[in-house]
Amino acid sequence: MVFPIVSFSSWIIINDDGTTEVYNADEPEVYVAPKKKRKHVVKKKIAPKYVGSSEKIMYLTFDDGPLLGSGNIIDVIQQERVLATMFMVGQHIQKSRFRKKTFKRALNEPLILVANHTFTHASGRYRHFYSDTNRVVNDINKMDNILFDNDINYRAPYLRLAGRNVFRLPSMHYNDPGIPKRYNESEKYDALWEEGYQIFGWDYQWSYNPKNGKVNKSPKELVNAIEKIYSRNRTKISGKFVLLMHDFSFRDRFNGKKDLKDLIRRLKYNGWSFETLSTYL
Repeated sequence: MVFPIVSFSSWIIINDDGTTEVYNADEPEVYVAPKKKRKHVVKKKIAPKYVGSSEKIMYLTFDDGPLLGSGNIIDVIQQERVLATMFMVGQHIQKSRFRKKTFKRALNEPLILVANHTFTHASGRYRHFYSDTNRVVNDINKMDNILFDNDINYRAPYLRLAGRNVFRLPSMHYNDPGIPKRYNESEKYDALWEEGYQIFGWDYQWSYNPKNGKVNKSPKELVNAIEKIYSRNRTKISGKFVLLMHDFSFRDRFNGKKDLKDLIRRLKYNGWSFETLSTYL
């Protein structure tokens, strides 16, 4: 499973036997020729959902799958009958048969929207990755082809960038405030928008310990933080809340199922309904 160390400059793989290795440090960068544009067509999935208040819509989003915690996420989504969006990474899908099976399971679940989270996750080298427009577009397109090849009837243009809180939507243009303007990343985001992608960031993150991926707040503490943000109208769109979480935080070693189920039930109690990002605008 993969999680970031304190800086954005490096990633570590923790293997199933407990050993570690640097993530993609020695892999050569492969140029992928730009593909011919294909129009994104979304065939809407029809699924039962939990109906709460129309004024409080929660978008549960999960990044970096498929990883060991991804299956637990799918289990809880099915048990609680809520909608969610899972942003997946191409290299993670190709890592093992188990991960490919988890990916297919998410694709086949009507309650879940599977979306693009890049092919390489920038290999942990974010500044380098975002310094070249062709590199960024080719990487995103490569993951997009994986989604298309696995489900030709449901080809979604929904994208979350690796390590960047960015929105590019019809009525929203938002750059990551933590990235200095001198790096000139905005043109890369705009190029993806021109390719037909809708880019989603987030309003708040369920933060985690970078050493092991364990979440820092309890579900109760997280819901309290969410309610404060909502009451102060500090989300990108009033009444709509995009929550960022990471698959590796929901492993069995952290009682992942229990925590996620507790979070969802507390949100239900507070009147939140749940949607996928396909309904955000």
